[in-house]
Formats: sequence, C-alpha cells, structure tokens
Amino acid sequence: MKKNILVLFFFLAANAFSQQIYIEAGKTISSFDYKNSQGVRLDNLQATSNSFMSVGYRSKSLVKKAKILFGVSYVGYGAVGSDDSVGNYMEWDINYLEFNTGLDYELFKIKGSTFYLKGTTAIGFLAQGIQIINNRVINLKNEDDFDKIIFDFRGGFGFLQSISSNLSFYVQYMHGKSLMLKTGTTVTSDNEVLRYVNDKVSFGLLINIYDY
Repeated sequence: MKKNILVLFFFLAANAFSQQIYIEAGKTISSFDYKNSQGVRLDNLQATSNSFMSVGYRSKSLVKKAKILFGVSYVGYGAVGSDDSVGNYMEWDINYLEFNTGLDYELFKIKGSTFYLKGTTAIGFLAQGIQIINNRVINLKNEDDFDKIIFDFRGGFGFLQSISSNLSFYVQYMHGKSLMLKTGTTVTSDNEVLRYVNDKVSFGLLINIYDY
C-alpha cells in the first residue's frame, strides 16, 4: 500500500512540472432528446443558445501526444417547444455546475498550429433553472427530472496556436449527449425518455505555469 502511494506521489510530482491552466468561454446550442410516455418524439422542440465558462488545468500524460484535462464549468442549457395537441408553449432555461475530465490528442502541426481531437466526460449539478409553460413559471429546484446529477459525454476537435512561450489560444467544437435524465418503466408501460443534446463552440487561453 505504501509503495502504491509513493508511486502515485512521484507520478503527480513529475507532472507538476508540465502543467497549463486553461480559461475557456463560448456558446452552447442545446435541446432535449425527448419522447413522451407513449414513446412519441416531440417534433417541434427547438434548440436555444446559451453561454458557458470553464477553468481548469492541462497536463502531460503517459501517451506522448495526449494531454489530460481537469476542470470546472458553469454551463447553460435550454430548449423551446410547443404541443399543438393541448396548445402549450414550453421554455427551459437551466444552468449546471459541471466537473469534467478528458483527453486531447495531437493529430498534426502546421506552422505553429496544433490540430487535435478531444473527448471529455462531465458530472453536473443543477445550479438554477426554470421552466415556462404558457404563462406559468416553474422553479426546477427539487424537480426530480432536472434536480439530479447528470453525466455528459462529449467529443470534438480544435486547433491550438502559440502566442508566446507561455501563452497559447485555441478554438474548438464539441458535441455531447447526457445520460438519460428520465426513463420510463416497462412495468407501467411508460416509454418517456429525456436527455440533453448539445453542441459547443468555444475560445480559450492556455497559460504555462511550469516548464512545458
């Protein structure tokens, strides 16, 4: 046990000299993948644009061209829609605090620009959210469908450009889906499903905090 702790300590200490801080902001285009209790998809559910911000750090990994990332994000999600059968207008505006980890992998370099693939996973907690149904506003705190831990998986690509020996900027695109927020049961013949679908476009800065 002590040997394992020592190995972990030295591994982290070695990586401590090859770290960067990242600061990132951008837009999230999000909607819901939703089916009602009869398994029918709500066709006129539309995506909305929201903002997000992230901070974290990026470090070398055991794989030469791969970097490990850990961070925290404040992310907005939402959607608008209507149900013509009952004459309802619906709107959601929801914000989550997310803790994420992932990897980016260098594909190739051209004149100082690095092109990469990226994959992340995140765990999120509801910070605040409302749902509007016609003229009624509903606070989503303590609502079972939304006030729960969410798990999100994303993949995408981007490019990184060095500005100086200690500073770089990057632009990237990510597409993601969450695990189901709500699932029906075969016992009650309820086929309702609900999860987030999102696309993110962002800009970020990488700041070297140790010799990279």
